[in-house]
Amino acid sequence: MQRLVHLGLVWALAGAGPVAAAAQGAEPARDPEVGARVRVFAPDLRTDRYVGRIQSLDASVMVLDTGEVRTVLGVESGPVLVDRFRRVTIRLSTIQALEVSGGRYAAGTTVKGALFGALIGGLLSGLGSMPEVNPDANDFVRGVPPGLAIGAVAGGVLGWIIGGERWLPARVPR
Repeated sequence: MQRLVHLGLVWALAGAGPVAAAAQGAEPARDPEVGARVRVFAPDLRTDRYVGRIQSLDASVMVLDTGEVRTVLGVESGPVLVDRFRRVTIRLSTIQALEVSGGRYAAGTTVKGALFGALIGGLLSGLGSMPEVNPDANDFVRGVPPGLAIGAVAGGVLGWIIGGERWLPARVPR
């Protein structure tokens, strides 16, 4: 049984590399359009990226609506209630990078969750299996495999539920 668990974990980890590499292949740059969800990097205005939907776009400025509500694990990130802070006007000349949302992406977060869950599960299970009197390394090692398997499954499921967003490069309209 332990051998089967070890082989399953090795197989899962070996398959994660090619999947992640294929998902990050080069894609052609897209043109942003009104209503598209974008991520904008304009270091002259702000050090982190703006994320929102394009509300209007003309030859010199882009107006983003950053107050979109997103639900993760049943918890909503509420919108900014003051319109002055919700809508952002960005001059196109200040934009260094622009990315368009490619939709929900769960593969990367599933693998990260499985690895993190396996690590935490193995550690807790190993420590929990040690007796109070005269513990040794063999007691710890005997308790690790079930924790690895349970933690990997739980972490993978949680990573899949949380998910992420795939961002594709876009041309900055000039």
